[in-house]
Amino acid sequence: MNQDPISITTATYDAIADVFAERWQKRGGIAADVVRFAELLPQGSLVCDVGCGSGFDTAVLRKKGLTAIGLDRSWGMMQVGRTEYGLNQPFAQVDMRALPLGKTAVAGLWVCASLLHLPREDVAPTLQNFARVLKPGGILYLSVKQGDDASWLPNPYQDDLPRFFTYWQPETLDPLLIQAGFTIIDGWEKQGSRDRWLVRFAENNRKS
Repeated sequence: MNQDPISITTATYDAIADVFAERWQKRGGIAADVVRFAELLPQGSLVCDVGCGSGFDTAVLRKKGLTAIGLDRSWGMMQVGRTEYGLNQPFAQVDMRALPLGKTAVAGLWVCASLLHLPREDVAPTLQNFARVLKPGGILYLSVKQGDDASWLPNPYQDDLPRFFTYWQPETLDPLLIQAGFTIIDGWEKQGSRDRWLVRFAENNRKS
């Protein structure tokens, strides 16, 4: 495909929002990750759920005592969270490549299974932008699919609506985090229901 992978993937999520939300509303698979993220931040900290989808993780983060805001490009996904699941936390439609936040605006960024939709060349500047909006010592959580290269995949809900994925290994992801100004403080690899995942917790080591 020669079209913009992010625009196409966003349109796919808009179209499959109802069925996708129903499939992924239970968030037990990331429970340990949420606990670790909350432990690394003071209670009440302002955090953004970047690529929040329907907002299920945003709701979980708020239950853990964090002031969480959901951010996503897919308006359809966020609307399903509001209308079908009664998720009333704050949402905003944004592109993660250019978060409309001031310098050192937030204490944490939760980026669960969303950075993986960016083309590889967009990831380094996006991580640098993440470091810009995080407070010094702020916490970044990332989870991406483990693998090599990138691909278009038909989704299991409607085959003619593809999604774009970029895959990562520790040796390709970790240097970009370090170059962006992060110190990796925790992380692991884990097997999901279909894919293997790479998880990273990183601290913003920029002074200002």
